[in-house]
Amino acid sequence: IFSVQLSFSKQMVKIVPPPFHWPKSPAEVTAACEEILAQTKALYDKIAALPSEQRSFDTVVRPLLHPPNYKTNPKVSEVKFMQHVSTNPELRSACQAAGTKLAQARAAFRMRGDVFQAVQAVHSATPAASLTPYQSHFLNSVMQDFRRGGLALSSEKQGELKRLLEQDTELCHQFQSTLTNDTTKIHYKPEDLQGVAQGFLDRKRAASGDIVVTLRAPDTLPIMTTCEVAASRRKLTLAGTTAYPGNLELVKKGVDTRKQIANLLGYDSYADFVIERRMASTKGAVMDLLRSLQPQTLERGKKDMERLLQLKKTHYAERGEEFDGKLNAWDVSFYDNLLRKRECGVDEDAIKEYFPVSVVLEKTLEIYQNLFSLQFVEITDFDRWHDSVKLFAVVDPAQDKLLGHFYLDLYPREGKYNHQAIFNLLKRTEDHGSAHCMVANLTPPSADGTPACLYHREVETFFHEFGHIMHGVCAEQPFNMTRLAKTPRDFVEAPSQMLENWCWQPEVLARMSKHRVTGASLPAEQLTALLAAKNVNQSIKLMRMLYLSELDLIIHSTPPDDLQALVDELRPRTTLVENPQGDNMLRSFGHLMNQYAAGYYGYLWAEVISADMFFERFAKEGIMNPEVGMEYRKKILAVGGIGNLMEHLQGFLKRPLQQTYFLRSKGLLQ
Repeated sequence: IFSVQLSFSKQMVKIVPPPFHWPKSPAEVTAACEEILAQTKALYDKIAALPSEQRSFDTVVRPLLHPPNYKTNPKVSEVKFMQHVSTNPELRSACQAAGTKLAQARAAFRMRGDVFQAVQAVHSATPAASLTPYQSHFLNSVMQDFRRGGLALSSEKQGELKRLLEQDTELCHQFQSTLTNDTTKIHYKPEDLQGVAQGFLDRKRAASGDIVVTLRAPDTLPIMTTCEVAASRRKLTLAGTTAYPGNLELVKKGVDTRKQIANLLGYDSYADFVIERRMASTKGAVMDLLRSLQPQTLERGKKDMERLLQLKKTHYAERGEEFDGKLNAWDVSFYDNLLRKRECGVDEDAIKEYFPVSVVLEKTLEIYQNLFSLQFVEITDFDRWHDSVKLFAVVDPAQDKLLGHFYLDLYPREGKYNHQAIFNLLKRTEDHGSAHCMVANLTPPSADGTPACLYHREVETFFHEFGHIMHGVCAEQPFNMTRLAKTPRDFVEAPSQMLENWCWQPEVLARMSKHRVTGASLPAEQLTALLAAKNVNQSIKLMRMLYLSELDLIIHSTPPDDLQALVDELRPRTTLVENPQGDNMLRSFGHLMNQYAAGYYGYLWAEVISADMFFERFAKEGIMNPEVGMEYRKKILAVGGIGNLMEHLQGFLKRPLQQTYFLRSKGLLQ
């Protein structure tokens, strides 16, 4: 199942890089940004000036599907994207400023009443029967976009809305900049990190002999899951209380600003405003889901937390330390890992040796190519922003068609975005396919050439993120997945969540693993242990998801005066873990200061869908069944954000959506 045998006509498909020329100086960024804004204004002026007899879908609506300041234009990503990946702080600052300008301009352009009048005229004068479903979707989307942009407001209130939107954009950029540019360093003596892999200590050893780490995941994960010394885990946890200065105040200003935006537009809360365009449709539907899961999850969670507490008691006795009688925030990940090791036989550090990054990358690409009947072609000659970046073209051999491209920027470096995400760099038009970049922070290779290896959870994350790339590349028709045809945020995670299941299939794990020294596949006993531990402590993970989802909804419904008091009360109530004094994860909860604001619940909402799709079709008919893979690609991925998503889902499932498989996967239903 891992041999790619598809081929395409090299005469029919010309493999070329995406049309990007990345800026090298702040001056380039500033000039290009001004050019984009001038071109966009000229476009809107031209549409507004059209005589009534010349207004039609092709002259008014179609140009609005790819204005120069949207990502259908490669120059938009050229002036914005470097803020996330460049090692040049001046260039990052210039790109951040350009991103803020473009976002503010988009909000202002959506208040162009003269352009809206032209769209209204087309909407009123065009018989529905004369439009294709595709054209109807975009005409209605443009209408809704203008209305939600504030065109029903008075001139005075439009001005106020414009100010608030610009303020929110600026607050979000400041927040993300603080995260990206954080330089917090935590120093340890080697003896403070008992239990942590020697290879990690060697990589992080400074000239002084100290072990120096940051707050990025490749540093925090090994310490929080394997360090035997509780004081060292506590030290790392509390480092977050002084990191990201000013971010908590930015969150407070952000949620207050968004509430004012929602109120101006006639909504009770920002959550109501956002969820209106999601699958859930109403905030009440979201709260119903969360409340339906909380009692069962807490009941199971109390049992799982008690088991960890007893393990901690045993562990303290073994170390000759005084047991404090409770699970602290810095204990949960460590004892979860220790439980898997002792009771399930899972040694995550030992298993990690079987997943070199190069092997995981190779096998992941093979699986996706086979599953979706695609072919990936690496391009080596292209404009890259760092030597480690890779670029691939995606070809559909059945059509001899270049669908798009993806970049892989996998390793951490100073100034780079410090989590994992897919950046959609270019949206599909009639002239070009889409382009996407996976920005990750995987453990890098050692200076001595020792291969970088991934924890299994990192393998799962890599597989998940790559699923987002496939969703973007496989969406068909021009302008699909643009802001006017976006997949609802509470569905967008479902395809990637579903694809995580491949990382738990024995035949896949056997072929994806290759020991970095011996070349052997993951031994049967390790594989059996890993699979047996899959659902261990699922309640603890689910409690955390419910906590973050409710936290997001609360602050975007009725913003509290005291965000610290909210976290201190909500965290123990929903996760059974006391919040450390002064700790507040809102400082680094980037989802609340970007497009996921009032939408974090979408991960849970989508997980219900993902479980149903996998277990109903792939688990029953074959995880590498190319017919099911193609049906999934065409009925779920290809349609993107066009049409009725629930109808598409039911067409793939061949029945209505159910929660049964999700509840079973979480151990909440036998």
